[in-house]
Amino acid sequence: MERYEILRDIGSGNFGVAKLVREKWSGELYAVKFIERGQKIDEHVQREIMNHRSLKHPNIIRFKEVLLTPTHLAIVMEYAAGGELFERICNAGRFGEDESSVLHSQPKSTVGTPAYIAPEVLSRKEYDGKIADVWSCGVTLYVMLVGAYPFEDPEDPRNFRKTLQRILSVHYSIPDYVRVSMECRHLLSRIFVASPEKRITIPEIKKHPWFLKNLPIEFMDGGEGALQNAKENDSSQSVEEILSIIQEARTPAEGPKLGGQFLGGSMDLDDLDADADIDDIEMSGDFVCAL
Repeated sequence: MERYEILRDIGSGNFGVAKLVREKWSGELYAVKFIERGQKIDEHVQREIMNHRSLKHPNIIRFKEVLLTPTHLAIVMEYAAGGELFERICNAGRFGEDESSVLHSQPKSTVGTPAYIAPEVLSRKEYDGKIADVWSCGVTLYVMLVGAYPFEDPEDPRNFRKTLQRILSVHYSIPDYVRVSMECRHLLSRIFVASPEKRITIPEIKKHPWFLKNLPIEFMDGGEGALQNAKENDSSQSVEEILSIIQEARTPAEGPKLGGQFLGGSMDLDDLDADADIDDIEMSGDFVCAL
């Protein structure tokens, strides 16, 4: 991290904290996600890093590199100064359909608020991650349109147990005061389907009338010029170097933690026993944002 100057905190989550840094030689700003070394560096973290490295698109946060400190794994990525989507929704109340038609989101894993978790993930069954992510994107779309989570009880929104039950039963509705087109309602109804086999897929979404409405030409199938340019300009670390750093990061830290800024009291379904049911899950009221 000698090449970077840490400026300030910009976010926090169940796994760590994110900080704004400046690269000393170029003056460029980057966001760095710090994850404590040791048991938190598992296959989920490795998969997230490798998936992020493989994403090359002008509208997706660009991966730069991973570094190792004595206490943390540091993931360096492009800095987007616009703030978090959820914060913008909170400030705006909700977005209209035109503003919601192009989604820029990072679906959650089974950590923190359960609002984005697909039923099959919640049930701890084997699942297709791409199909589970469709559900998470549907939650994001609903939040952008309505300004609230779809499966929270409006009378008791902090009750995680009720949220879990409503997810499993696919219990949601669109308030009367929100104007949502029939095409958008139909898309949500095809996303919020408990059975993954019957849920709409990404290729099908890309052909849905609501998705195609007012879609910029560069986002249509075949408009891949910007994507190709991003690939050509890529200077990511090699896969071998990244995997080596991740493997070394699995060694627990010996020094102090990063300012004691890690959050506790959130829900991590991966720590539950396989046969745990809803009544066995201990909930908290802490909100943990995605990094």
